[in-house]
Amino acid sequence: MSRRIAAITIFAVIIGLLLALTQTAEALTVGDVVSQVSQTTYTDYLNNTLYTHSGNDRGFGPQHDLARDNIYSLFNSFHLDTSLQPFSYSGSTYSNVVGVHTGTTRPQDIYIVGAHFDSVSNPGADDNASGTSGVLEVARVLSQFSFEATLIFIAFDREEQGLFGSKAYSQAHSSDNILGMISLDMIAYNPNGSNQARIYGRDASASIKGELAEAISLYGGGIASFDSGRLDASDHAPFEAAGFPACLLIEYNVWSNPYYHKSTDSVDTPDYIDYAFATNMVSSTVGFLADNAVLIPEPASLLLLAIGSAILRKKRRPTQL
Repeated sequence: MSRRIAAITIFAVIIGLLLALTQTAEALTVGDVVSQVSQTTYTDYLNNTLYTHSGNDRGFGPQHDLARDNIYSLFNSFHLDTSLQPFSYSGSTYSNVVGVHTGTTRPQDIYIVGAHFDSVSNPGADDNASGTSGVLEVARVLSQFSFEATLIFIAFDREEQGLFGSKAYSQAHSSDNILGMISLDMIAYNPNGSNQARIYGRDASASIKGELAEAISLYGGGIASFDSGRLDASDHAPFEAAGFPACLLIEYNVWSNPYYHKSTDSVDTPDYIDYAFATNMVSSTVGFLADNAVLIPEPASLLLLAIGSAILRKKRRPTQL
């Protein structure tokens, strides 16, 4: 009889703990993760980390290596497994900056988001510090959470000369199980507040393009996306060529951007960079990755599951009198 009283007491304590935890800890959702995206932080990266002011040169100028080193330091600060992965171009060695957030239960399954940090010897605020700042903000947010699959964040170099950085990475990792790759390239030009984006990719990448479009509709703050067919002119293309599903997310008005590849592609150009629009592009990407890599519940939620399992096991045992 005393054992029965003890069992009932333990059961009551567990139920009380369950109720208390339920009141203080709700299950984490993808929307909760997306809500961590900050326009203030994104703007700081774009204005103060990547040398995007008039007169700066991230092509072959002095700001190129400074920007690369800042990206490396930020990835490190997010507690990512960070490395410089070298490759050769025109007789010289350059490096992609890579940050890895290893998956909890399926580390062999990989999702990648990347952007090129080099420019055409100009500040490259939109092309492509806007995308690189996006990768930094995606990395900052997602590194705070756990996922089943591995997330890899990459700042590619020498895109402007022919996708050399992304070609080198995709070739070196051709045997990896890359389930999806998104290239963020020019995501901050939004004339007249049109709030439109293009998604480019081959027919073989139709599934990932559709999933990204759905994420934009859910988390993009009103952005309308359009499947614009195939375009092999950004860092997604080498991944597609290697047989991986990949796509490009880019501003809709890219082909009419009056500052494209000019010295005026600068954060100092008036009424040019739309930080809110770019942040919504980032939120969409975070939503896509958090959903596909599969968000792991927060520790309190896992504890609830463990306690619930213990209760079920207790119920199955015969009561000892």
